Amino acid sequence: MSCECSEFQNITGNLQLLNKSILDIVTKLDEQTSMLNRAVFKSATHCGCIEIHATKQLFSDNKTLEENQLDLDSHVEGELCPKCKEKIIEEMGELLFYLASMCSALNLDLETIMATKMDHLKTLGIYNLL
Repeated sequence: MSCECSEFQNITGNLQLLNKSILDIVTKLDEQTSMLNRAVFKSATHCGCIEIHATKQLFSDNKTLEENQLDLDSHVEGELCPKCKEKIIEEMGELLFYLASMCSALNLDLETIMATKMDHLKTLGIYNLL
């Protein structure tokens, strides 16, 4: 299934009835971020399909940025089960809905924002994170 950003943003704009105010959208976006985080953490703490083993990321001054990047860890072990994966995808979709709603409320174009960021990432590459 293919979905273009502009189409997605138009649909979300048409479906915004109760949360049309920018104040409502900002608070819903924040709430949705928390719900996504909760779904990820519950995959580890409730279901157990993944484990999170967070440790300090080690960087070496003797290595290049590219070499250091290869040593970095996501801290996630295991694979999401189908139920957790479905829940996280659902929460990510809701987060995208409110992000697109915010773009509409501020008269911004989500597709243009993504394209601008993509150009920025391509130009700076790994140095984008410095």
